[in-house]
Amino acid sequence: MVKQMRRTMAMALLMLPLPAAAQSPGVGGTLAEHWCMGCHVIERDPPTATSGGAPSFSAIAVKPGTTAASLAQYLSSGHTNMPDFSLSRSERDALVAYILSLR
Repeated sequence: MVKQMRRTMAMALLMLPLPAAAQSPGVGGTLAEHWCMGCHVIERDPPTATSGGAPSFSAIAVKPGTTAASLAQYLSSGHTNMPDFSLSRSERDALVAYILSLR
């Protein structure tokens, strides 16, 4: 019972907007685990299998045109095959920092 309550509280905290100071790859990794890993492989050294055809975060990070600005723009605009998570600016920045940390 206590374990379930802790897990529920942890999930609720993930849904809160993150302060600007929390834009680290660790926070972005937590967001990726929560929102992205259903479709993307999010680890630096992924297993050989991919998840549903979506590019891995490592593959996205090493693309020549991938920059913080390009990732932020992509995550801010509607695009096909990806749900709109309505990320706050700080959440988006943390996710961008995480993806770029995989280079």
